Amino acid sequence: MKYKNNRSILKMLAIILLSIDLFFYLLALKSLYVFSSKVSIYLLIFVLHFIYLYIVLITVSKTKESKVFWGVIGPFFIVPIAIVGWFIFFYNDKVDYYYLSSPNSTQKLIIGYSNWSLGETNHYYDFYRQTGFPLVKKRLNHESLHVMTQNTDTSDLNVLGAHDAQWENEKAVTFTSPYLNKKVTLNLK
Repeated sequence: MKYKNNRSILKMLAIILLSIDLFFYLLALKSLYVFSSKVSIYLLIFVLHFIYLYIVLITVSKTKESKVFWGVIGPFFIVPIAIVGWFIFFYNDKVDYYYLSSPNSTQKLIIGYSNWSLGETNHYYDFYRQTGFPLVKKRLNHESLHVMTQNTDTSDLNVLGAHDAQWENEKAVTFTSPYLNKKVTLNLK
């Protein structure tokens, strides 16, 4: 009876993990993302999947020797896969966030910015606004704004001109910078 009970718990945990994955997928289809500047929710869910896999390896094993084997050897199989997955999904995707409030503080624009360099520096910017839920943000641009600079030590925010942003009617913000050839205007409806 204990073995069947463990299996039902594992099935329930699998359903919960798949539901969480489906929830995040459906949010992404609506350009809604869950993030916090302190902890990555997506990284936490990623780690939970591998912890679940480790528990399944031990629980499904039928003999005591196989439980010990998977308990000791399992991490040597799971950890390299988790590390490769972490490099693919999270290592180069180090995004910092800058919160920009409107003059009357009725709107808050969140700028996700990152860069990578290989001779020239490629700066990427995504723009989000707050939703009714604390950690859920609505992405405003469909494609990341890309700016390429050469031979400069200017920060990402200065390349965008985030510190000199001009708000219009508490609903739009315009960024101007010597590194941009155009103004970027965002409507915060």
